[in-house]
Order: sequence, then structure tokens, then C-alpha cells
Amino acid sequence: MDLLAIIRIAMRALARNKLRSALTMLRIIIGVGAVIAMVSVGQGAQEQAQQQIAAMGSNMLFVQSGTVNRGGMRMGWGATKTLVYDDMTAILRECPSVKAAAPGSQASAQVVFGNDNWATNLKFAVGPLQKELLFRRMT
Repeated sequence: MDLLAIIRIAMRALARNKLRSALTMLRIIIGVGAVIAMVSVGQGAQEQAQQQIAAMGSNMLFVQSGTVNRGGMRMGWGATKTLVYDDMTAILRECPSVKAAAPGSQASAQVVFGNDNWATNLKFAVGPLQKELLFRRMT
């Protein structure tokens, strides 16, 4: 069979099965559109994460205490409060490249108002750098 005959047979099959052909085209269009949308969402999320990291600045370092196991379950970073104020002063004293430090803490809490409740994380800093730290973490 030559190429022209194959094309004729294909066109005849498409003309006889119009609904099947239309549904197949629709499926291909939706599939390609979904892939394009998912790639765009992924790239947008990546860009947003990079902007948030860049907004914190390249000269900031957050030091948090380690994790703890309770009942066989790992609670995650910051679950145990092992760092104290003297640790911060020791970092300032022994690390000459550290220009400033501010102690802070975080905790999880259940916020209740009327019939509504929400689990949230509370983060706070104290000292002269608290506004700068909180503003940088929120943006």
C-alpha cells in the first residue's frame, strides 16, 4: 500500500466514526491541557518558594532545638526546648561573624472561638530584633 491509500482509509474511518473521533480529540486536548496546567502550577510554586527564601536574606541563620521521641513517635524539630538564653550569649561571644541574635520560641496551640477551632503554630521572638525577625518570617 502506498501512503496516499493509507491516508484515504484513515480519512474514511474518521468520517464514519465522527463521535468517536471527536471524543478522542477531546481526550487528547484535555490531557495535554492538564499536563500544561500541572507543569505551570509546579513552576509557580517553585518560584514562590525561591522568592520566600530570598526574602529572608542570605545573612540570617535560625538555630532551633532538636527533636524528641514520645511514645515511639518522633515529634519533629523544635519539639524539645533545650536551648536557653545562655546558649544565645555563647553564640554571640564565640562566633565573631554573628553580629546580632534574638531569642525566640514557638508552640502549637488549639485556637477556639465559639463553635470553631483551629490548630495553629505560634512563633514569637523577644529583644531588639523581634520586629525584623517576625516581619521577615511572615513575608
